[in-house]
Amino acid sequence: MKINVRIAEAKKCNEEYSMFISFNYNQTIVDKIKSYSTRYWTPDSKEWEVPLKKLTDIVNDFGNYDIDISGKYVELETKPVEVPSNFKFKTKPFDHQLDGFNYGLKYDKWLLGDEQGLGKTKQVIDIAVAKKLSNGYKHCLIICGVNGLKWNWYNEVHTHSDEGAYILGQREKKSGTIVIGGNADKFDDVLNIDSIKEYFIITNVETLRYAEITTELAKLCKNGTINMIAADECHKMKNPSSQQGKAFLKLQAKTMIAMTGTPLMNNPLDLYIILKWLGYEKYPMYAFKKHYCVMGGFGGYEIVGYRNLDELQERLNSIMLRRLKADVLDLPEKTYIDEYVEMTAKQAVVYKEVKNEIKANIDNIKMSNNPLAELIRMRQATGYTGILSTKIEESAKLDRMEELVADAVENGQKVVIFSNWTQMTTPIAKRLMQYNPAVITGEINTDTRQQMIDKFQNDKNCHVIVGTIGAMGTGLTLTSGTVEIFLDHPWNRALYDQAVDRCHRIGQKHNVTIYNLLCKDTIDERIWGIVNKKGMMSDYMVDGKVDSLHKSELLNYLIG
Repeated sequence: MKINVRIAEAKKCNEEYSMFISFNYNQTIVDKIKSYSTRYWTPDSKEWEVPLKKLTDIVNDFGNYDIDISGKYVELETKPVEVPSNFKFKTKPFDHQLDGFNYGLKYDKWLLGDEQGLGKTKQVIDIAVAKKLSNGYKHCLIICGVNGLKWNWYNEVHTHSDEGAYILGQREKKSGTIVIGGNADKFDDVLNIDSIKEYFIITNVETLRYAEITTELAKLCKNGTINMIAADECHKMKNPSSQQGKAFLKLQAKTMIAMTGTPLMNNPLDLYIILKWLGYEKYPMYAFKKHYCVMGGFGGYEIVGYRNLDELQERLNSIMLRRLKADVLDLPEKTYIDEYVEMTAKQAVVYKEVKNEIKANIDNIKMSNNPLAELIRMRQATGYTGILSTKIEESAKLDRMEELVADAVENGQKVVIFSNWTQMTTPIAKRLMQYNPAVITGEINTDTRQQMIDKFQNDKNCHVIVGTIGAMGTGLTLTSGTVEIFLDHPWNRALYDQAVDRCHRIGQKHNVTIYNLLCKDTIDERIWGIVNKKGMMSDYMVDGKVDSLHKSELLNYLIG
């Protein structure tokens, strides 16, 4: 039996090239080819069309037959990993991060789908630096699907590399504080990109709604000024028909990495814009939807189900590197992630009003027995303005919290959320009602408290538990949780560590990821810096052991 394999440009497969297979009828061969997730029968030529990437499978499956391969020669082997001789890791990678780094040197356009907490940002930074050294890249553009993540990238670049980072539109005040201007400032930066010396250029995806900016960025990609693009939280860019989505698809560079920790197969349509952007989808959205969706309902326009998902999963797997925490043996037991968010405009107004009021009364505050208590309102303003105002009820932290919880639950994880204040627990629980939250504060009795613990630990429909650090931070076992979110922090480092250990204790079989949410350029950053890096100082101040001079200096620092 002879099997003829002709390699030519693809007709039906969503690839550049396909194999067109013909043979004298043999049911065994037909059954094997039908077992492939992607295969098309062409009755006119009596050939099976199969993606070229299945060539190895064809050879293995039909090794007992005479296989004649003809047609266009296509190089299937990927280039070997070549690490530049002058490249050095600034921070030591874990084994899985090293694997990701090597993968990124082999492939130019791919999806990094590691579960949250596995350090995708570090991997991409290391890859970008290596590409600069080996290929002479001028700039790497980071597009953040979540606005606040641009500050995380800014900090991570300096942590994991010796390169500089520049956020489009950034301007420095006389005080030294960096603020992000509007679209006019961003457009000015893009027009004058030669004056930007930093290698990493960072922006949020909303910037792409400004057509003039996108047009100039596309030109910079085409002329080789921007050689690499990383799209973080790329699943947020899912609508290819929106102005933002269309703009995103226009940005094409030599190296392109999409990043997400969300299992995209939960909603197959979210994959379209990623596959299209990376160059692995040649058909329009309508055809993609028709191929993978079952339509029905009123007028036949509603999606009532999905089909060909095995084919889609195979396509995804061929361009994606995804590792889960459960599969990564070298991961530490606890992973800490500091995430910065920007207050909304109205939230910033409330914060400024409270700050100015405190400044006006600073002398009296310094003389009080517990000056830290006077700063609570500033801290609450960064958490949820509804605690302080009936007219303005906004919170950048709670917005980001919702996104983190959604990602965690989609990954099959449970989440523990902490705040210092009971007033925070109500709006938190209200926003997370679809996750059937348990709530623990100092106001509930012992029986109810235990019921809430049991609910979180044992009820598979309860994905979240919300509580105050005082009531939920000590003595409880919450080992069903593998993600913790701190919306604010206690003054005492020991209290923070105790709260973290509600999940990380005997009975926990998985890594625990701890998110610390901080509002940029506010009292949040200063408190976290003291608690995290100068724990003894915060302990002394809480205990009243700091003299009046140092107390005054510390208050001035915290208020900013």
